[in-house]
Amino acid sequence: MATFPSRTSLLATVLVGLGLLTCIYLSVLKLLNAPCPLIGCDEIINSRYGSILGVPLPILAVPFWVVLTLPTTKAWQSWVQLGSVLLLALGGLILMGIQFIVLRGFCPFCTLHAAAALAAAFVLPMRGRAHPWLPSLMLVLALPLTLAAKGLALAQVRSWDTQGSSSVTILKAPGNAGTNKPVNASSLSMRSFESCVDQVAFSWLGPIDPERSSVLVISFQCPHCLDLLGQCLKRPRFGTLKGPKVLVVSSPDGSADSIAVLAAILSVPGTPQQQFATVFTQLDLLFDPLLSRDSKELRSRLGALFPHYTEHLAAARKLLNAQSEALKSIPGHGTPFLLQSNGSVDYDVTPEEILFP
Repeated sequence: MATFPSRTSLLATVLVGLGLLTCIYLSVLKLLNAPCPLIGCDEIINSRYGSILGVPLPILAVPFWVVLTLPTTKAWQSWVQLGSVLLLALGGLILMGIQFIVLRGFCPFCTLHAAAALAAAFVLPMRGRAHPWLPSLMLVLALPLTLAAKGLALAQVRSWDTQGSSSVTILKAPGNAGTNKPVNASSLSMRSFESCVDQVAFSWLGPIDPERSSVLVISFQCPHCLDLLGQCLKRPRFGTLKGPKVLVVSSPDGSADSIAVLAAILSVPGTPQQQFATVFTQLDLLFDPLLSRDSKELRSRLGALFPHYTEHLAAARKLLNAQSEALKSIPGHGTPFLLQSNGSVDYDVTPEEILFP
């Protein structure tokens, strides 16, 4: 005869459910390459410590949480549960150390997961396993959670003609005159944008085709952007294909770091593709200081790798300012995103989309 579960069992169910839900959500963000809605999360979950052999850590943690919901009719099953919860707690402590000491950042979701694991480690030894129906409930919630994360990412990045965005109202040209009625800003602002973008865009990923090349907008403080650029660099035909018009955006607090990286690229002799490739082959050394905004460490590493980069800081600052001016003509938020020639925005950018014959 079934009895009402004890308080400990209810507490374990809540803790395990919280851990599972957090893992599923972080896995969705990682697999969809979607931006985290909370400040600081992206730098942590997309750091080099966020996966093992290419598998995101949240996915690896899911089976350990599921084990905590299984019946324990035999002694060895209890030991398996105890080992699972201790591994989760130990992993949470290690990742918290990496988060606060190495990366010097803060991810609320990662911290919540670690707290749930540590609390579960105290509850489980008191025979407080979670209810067996919990994984089924999490499976049901996985689909709406995935759709919600994807929709939120789309809303953050696709900002054409949305209230509160940087889109502008452009009046009809005199040739169409008669009235002073406003027209849709997206197509006209694109034409205005394209008129000046060719003069300031970088051709790092291949020669630019004025008519066919899309516009790739990136940030050096965006882990998805750095990963995308690194993937392009590893393509066997890199440098032989046409590429997008690359524009770099930066927040005010990250502009100095962006200028430093641009200066390093400019300090390398050769074609734009060779300059870019030379710097980004050192991405492993630059990744952490860029994402953690450790300007001192970034400059130290750039100085060791590219001793003459400081001579090009003024030119890099001028280029970044020129690109910022060009981007004012177009609405759009989030990085990376691809502006197609027809004015559409693609936020799920892949190397195959931006490199073409």
